[in-house]
Amino acid sequence: MKEKKLNLPTICHLVLMGLLCALSVVSVVIIFSGSVPAGFETSGENYRTTITLYGVAHILNALALICGGVYLIKGSGKNVATLYKCFILLVSLGVLSRLIGTFIHPGFGLSVCLMIAILIALLVLTFVKDLGKRNSMIVLCVLLLLELVQGIVSFDVNEVLSSIVGNLSRLVLAGTIGIAMSAKYADKEARGTK
Repeated sequence: MKEKKLNLPTICHLVLMGLLCALSVVSVVIIFSGSVPAGFETSGENYRTTITLYGVAHILNALALICGGVYLIKGSGKNVATLYKCFILLVSLGVLSRLIGTFIHPGFGLSVCLMIAILIALLVLTFVKDLGKRNSMIVLCVLLLLELVQGIVSFDVNEVLSSIVGNLSRLVLAGTIGIAMSAKYADKEARGTK
């Protein structure tokens, strides 16, 4: 099979994914070295578990970005479709890890509700077969909107830089799913399938 050449948008996307992956790894190191994410009090019995779950989420995001990057490098074809599924599944597991951590500390609230909706959208993209391009894009738009609202709800005015970086990276990660999805459907159209 002939290897597809990488175009400029794909190269830019891969660079962005590499930066997000590096940011996730740095976040893991910071969290497991004892630092606390923005907005968390260091008191209470469950905060350490929550921080650990956030660290696990960053590890899963880094692994997801690696799968997504390899998927794009390999040409986004049917032969690497498993990488596409793994990419979205790992992002879903990262959201699940953050969701459990947020539920534990500080507890159930609007942020948890939004994360449940985000997780459902990701699971639909991962497991619903033959969703089609139009329906996939609708779910993606809902996902992006939910991530945007989640970013606004979870914004901490006491930790502005940390909040901006965390929320922006999650929004960009969701956008990365959209780019991978576009590549998937472009490959399908090139092969004459829907």
